Amino acid sequence: MSRTAMTEPAKGRLLRGLVIDTSPLRSSPAFRRIFIARTISIFGLGMLAVAVPLQIFELTGSTLQVGAAATLEGLCAFAGLLVGGDLADRFDRRRIILFSRVVGGSGFVLLAINAWLPEPSVAAIYVVGGVDGFFGALSVTALMAVTPTLVPRNKLAAAGALNMLTVRLGTMASPALGGAIIAVAGVGWNYACAAAATLVTITLLTGLPSLPPDRSGPRSHPVKTAVEGAVFVYRQPVVRAVVLLGTLATMASGVRIMLPALAATTLGAGPQGTGLLFAAVPCGAVLATLFSGWTATTRRPGRSLTLLSVASFLVLAALGLCTGLPAALALLTLFGALASMSGILQYALVQAHTPDRMLGRVNALWLAQEVGGDSIGALGLGGLGRAVPAATAVVVFGGAAALLGLAGLVGFGSLRRTGPVGGSDAGNDVGTAQVPAATTAGAGTP
Repeated sequence: MSRTAMTEPAKGRLLRGLVIDTSPLRSSPAFRRIFIARTISIFGLGMLAVAVPLQIFELTGSTLQVGAAATLEGLCAFAGLLVGGDLADRFDRRRIILFSRVVGGSGFVLLAINAWLPEPSVAAIYVVGGVDGFFGALSVTALMAVTPTLVPRNKLAAAGALNMLTVRLGTMASPALGGAIIAVAGVGWNYACAAAATLVTITLLTGLPSLPPDRSGPRSHPVKTAVEGAVFVYRQPVVRAVVLLGTLATMASGVRIMLPALAATTLGAGPQGTGLLFAAVPCGAVLATLFSGWTATTRRPGRSLTLLSVASFLVLAALGLCTGLPAALALLTLFGALASMSGILQYALVQAHTPDRMLGRVNALWLAQEVGGDSIGALGLGGLGRAVPAATAVVVFGGAAALLGLAGLVGFGSLRRTGPVGGSDAGNDVGTAQVPAATTAGAGTP
């Protein structure tokens, strides 16, 4: 047998270890249903992300009102995450998902009807947008809580990569699709298409089995259970470290608000170049997600997570030193790739070290820190950009984040010692009181 022929199996194993693992879609029919429904839903929501600001600006001519509508929806989503975490740990998660999607789809129908009126109501857009933000967050927390119960523990990273891939592709493609629908048929038909997409997702999700949470623990008041979730995050060393590092990473994502200023002041790029800068991060994220198979088998996911995060912060600092568009695009693409890989590891570590009875609350807190971290990062960079040139602000912000990440690498001993996600030592760093639950919950067979 030739040397080439002998090495073919090894090459095949290497390729499978690098390319995104799609086995959860094949092995778990319930996860497959959720994945398809979530993909369709993301495209519908992406179209709304274009329609709402365009319609409000067309009706009012005010960028302040556009920002106010986005802020209201964000605040409602934040509240929905906190409430949804408790509900997902108390009630059948399938019912929560379906009810939330029915409410959201009804809102899209109302938006379409409102758009077709001779004088559309701006107040109606505010109200429906806030309601959809709240119930959309309820749906998200329930969806995240059920995933660890539908796929084996050693496939959590693969499931997270697949979910992230749909988000990144939706972020890239759905705004363009929504803009095209608005240009051809008007904003009302954009809302109608989003409502139709929601109907498809509801049809798919009705085929899910009952998904009750683990109710073995005592029942408590909702406020008390929310506090219990926060206490668990604080006391569980791996989850605490991932949330802290994740907050720092989401703060770094606020760099997008500096891109127009960088394009105008240091990169010499016009509107088309600015658009490319915004597209570079999700492009890098998609590429990294497609080749994320290694995240499920890395022997030290915690250390890998910390190093990826620090590397992304250093790339961000280097962006501030760029003077040409091609180099900036390359760095932003790399930043998106590093952030995507660290996000996959964050997801896997949080799910693997959280017991089923607390998945709703912990996932809600994790998502809430992402929403809050992004807003804080954008606000901090914006304020820093008023005091110093945009390029300097990015260098300072990225450098400071890298130093904090390096401090975390030294201080987060729990992350450095974390073994392979789903491996026999996946629960080594779980607090003593949570060891049995955290190492067994969520690892159920498909």
